[in-house]
Amino acid sequence: MMKNENIHLKELLLNRRVVRNYSETDKDYPNLSDIPKLTIKIPTAGFSRGIEIISVENKENIKKLAIYANEDSYLKKGYGKWLSNSKAIFLILINEQAYHERYKELDKQNQTNSSNWSVPYWYVDAGAAMMNCMLLVEETGLKSGFLGSHNMEIQKIKSLLSIPENIEILGFVTAGVEGESTNLKKENLNKKKLLHKEKYEKYEK
Repeated sequence: MMKNENIHLKELLLNRRVVRNYSETDKDYPNLSDIPKLTIKIPTAGFSRGIEIISVENKENIKKLAIYANEDSYLKKGYGKWLSNSKAIFLILINEQAYHERYKELDKQNQTNSSNWSVPYWYVDAGAAMMNCMLLVEETGLKSGFLGSHNMEIQKIKSLLSIPENIEILGFVTAGVEGESTNLKKENLNKKKLLHKEKYEKYEK
C-alpha cells in the first residue's frame, strides 16, 4: 500500500468517511511518522499553540487503549473490531491553559479575556487538528475513524501515556485497514439543509 502522490484535497474530502471496523492484518502499511507534525499545522487562536498530539503504534498500548475506551460495549452491539485492530491511534490533546497564558500577554491585554470567550477556541482548534489527522490518514491509503473521549476511562489512559492532569483528551483518531461490513441497519437520518447562500434558509420537512 503506497502513498498516492497524485491525490488531491478535493478527492480526499469527497472520499473520506469515518470507518469503525478494521481488519486484523500483518500486511505492511504506510509510514505514519509525518502525520503528527502535519496534524498540528493548524491556525490557533492568538498563536496559542495549545493543541498537542500523541501517536501510538505499539500494539500492546493500542490494545490497552481499546480496553480503556470501552471497545467491548461497541462489540456487544454487533459491530466488528475497531480500536484494537488499529495500526495507529492518534490522541488529540488540548492544553487550555496555553490559551489563557497567551491572552495575558501584552499584545492581547486589550482583547476579551479568554475565560469569557463565547466560543472556547481551544475546541475549534482541536477540531481542525482532528480533521487534518483524518485526511492525512486517508492520504496513506488507510481508513480513518474518530472516537470522542466522553465514554473513556480517562485517568487510566493518562496514566498509560503519562499525560499531565491539566491536559484534556479530545478523542482518538484511528488508522487501519477497513474490514468487512457488519451490515447492521442504521436508522435513516433526516435530510437537513446544510448549505446556504446569501441567507439562512430553513429546511421544511
